[in-house]
Amino acid sequence: MAQRFSFLRTLKIGSFHIGSAFTDLLTSGVLNRVLIGDLGIAATPVAFLSALRYLLAPISIWIGYRSDTKPVFGLHRLPYIWLGRLPMVISLPLLPLVAILLATDPRSILGWTLATISFVVYGLGTLFSGSPFLALVRDTNPPAKRGIAMSIVQMFLIVSFPLAAIVYARMMPHYDPVAFWKIMLSGMGIAAFFFIFSVFGEERRGQGIEVDEPHEHLPFKELLREMWADQRTRYFFLFLALGAASASAQDAILEPFGFHVFNMSAGETTRFNAYWGGGVLVSLPLTIFFTRRRMAYEQSLTNNIGLVVTAVALILLGAVAVTANRSLLVPVLFLFGLGYGIYTVGALSLLMAMTSDRRAGAYLGLWTVGQLVFRGLGIFLGGAGYDLFYRLTGAHTIAYGTVFFIEAIGMLACIWLVIKTDVPAFARNEEVRKIKAASLAAVDL
Repeated sequence: MAQRFSFLRTLKIGSFHIGSAFTDLLTSGVLNRVLIGDLGIAATPVAFLSALRYLLAPISIWIGYRSDTKPVFGLHRLPYIWLGRLPMVISLPLLPLVAILLATDPRSILGWTLATISFVVYGLGTLFSGSPFLALVRDTNPPAKRGIAMSIVQMFLIVSFPLAAIVYARMMPHYDPVAFWKIMLSGMGIAAFFFIFSVFGEERRGQGIEVDEPHEHLPFKELLREMWADQRTRYFFLFLALGAASASAQDAILEPFGFHVFNMSAGETTRFNAYWGGGVLVSLPLTIFFTRRRMAYEQSLTNNIGLVVTAVALILLGAVAVTANRSLLVPVLFLFGLGYGIYTVGALSLLMAMTSDRRAGAYLGLWTVGQLVFRGLGIFLGGAGYDLFYRLTGAHTIAYGTVFFIEAIGMLACIWLVIKTDVPAFARNEEVRKIKAASLAAVDL
């Protein structure tokens, strides 16, 4: 049974994502900027590297299923979380080596091999721990507060990105191999501390979570077929997938955009994360405050408002790119953060409502796939799209602007998918199932 909601405990668990931000920014921001901007390597292969770990995401459904049904030393979540985060941290020292090798020879087989190994190991670690961590957040909170708890936890990730960006920008204002080693080691140390501190002691042996009785366990493939047979599950998966792809297509190209269009330094473009993160820092806690009395399944309007504001920001960012209007860049990035913060609260609340109590790990694994695989695909398509449009037009401004415009269209299309999902109906069915299960248990007694 879920425990009583504790704000301080949720903050402690949420600090897990401080470590996530300090590691993710090294792989998705700093390295991309160094390879594409400073070393002049094409965006497509670099974007593919960033996307690679997300394309491995289907493993997260199986890991979620395992954490539901196969406890390790009596624990359902913590062993999977820590066994996943360990390879993430130890893969990071390869990144400075990759930069050095590719600076010497952009076609270095050893350089690209090490880059691939680093991103695959990092990605597998992320996926191994991702859905068990989300399940832990869900397990430790009552149903009425799960959306709020997940939003608070996610806030740590989003807010920590600009914090990490500021730290890294000051440590490496311009690319330098020695400085890259320093920020990598710093990131490893910070991440390792928070990965251990945040979840230590948050699960006890034999702690009750609602799962099927052993004789009711479905084989993995049969469970997948049962979940996917529900049309609402399919529509919600598509919503998460399109939203993740559309919101992430600029991840690999946002900092190179600042370099190519405005000739900004590495330190300046790294601060882009701080600008849009500042918007999130404003909108996400305010959205949590104003919607705190709503049940998770009642957050469709919040989600849709966030989608619209984010789409408007992407349209304006496209206009900034096409017109090369630097004066609007920071306000537009801040507006993007405002919209993304509102969208995050709404989407995560709906995600909690679309998760069955007894199969939380498996459902959260499925939602993780929808987000991560298509986030990876979006990152890759963003880089490939920029390369394609640049070759067609010969203009950085038009190439970047077109990618941003396409992202906006995707965000708006997500509204239709949320309407088709009918999250309240799923939540009502889950409540009926729980009442029936409780009645049968009472009869057995």
